[in-house]
Amino acid sequence: MNNDENRQQLVRAHNVRKVFEPGEQGVRSGSFSINSGTSTAIVGPSGSGKTTLMTLLGLLEKPDSGELTLFGSDSKSLTLTEATKIRRHELGFIFQAFHLIQHLNVSENVMLGLHPAETGQSDRKQRVTDQLMALGLETHANAFPKTLSGGQQQRVAIARALVRRPKLLLCDEPTGNLDSTNGEIVIQALLNSVSNDSAVVIVTHDEDLAARCSHRIRVKDGIATGDSL
Repeated sequence: MNNDENRQQLVRAHNVRKVFEPGEQGVRSGSFSINSGTSTAIVGPSGSGKTTLMTLLGLLEKPDSGELTLFGSDSKSLTLTEATKIRRHELGFIFQAFHLIQHLNVSENVMLGLHPAETGQSDRKQRVTDQLMALGLETHANAFPKTLSGGQQQRVAIARALVRRPKLLLCDEPTGNLDSTNGEIVIQALLNSVSNDSAVVIVTHDEDLAARCSHRIRVKDGIATGDSL
């Protein structure tokens, strides 16, 4: 996205720290920002603190010190109810594990990403249909997870996250278990989901994927630094 004046600052981190046990890596210091209209790759060696950083961005943990602001709210001051509300309305998550409901078909699994009180039934159905098409799953709408390949199941999980149209989509190695064909479909869907109002953050070891993102946060020895926006 090139329209800088329409961007919003979704995340601001300044000297943020989270270490679970003395001597553990965690995040010892993180300073960066994430704006709408951007795609950001979090890169770094295994054990460098990338997973801890994602738990902070997902409001699954609070910083020990420093400042971490999401959507204008200080994450340290959020109550459990407030954090849950933000996760429900503003955040989307894509994990390496699929977490599909086996007795529901593909459309029904993707529909779980939408809350009935927030959109009408016809809108929900159309959004599910559009998302399945974007990920090449339209012919599998009535299939059950056990009949799908691993790559197809991963795409269903990604469709479930994208259908919510979150402001900030957090992805943990979304292409790590995919072949090149499925991986390219997923990458295109993630990058195409970015808008003037939203951003995507991707933890990845794939340098080619990182290079296709507009920005990077590099994590090494618990230190996370972002390039300028």
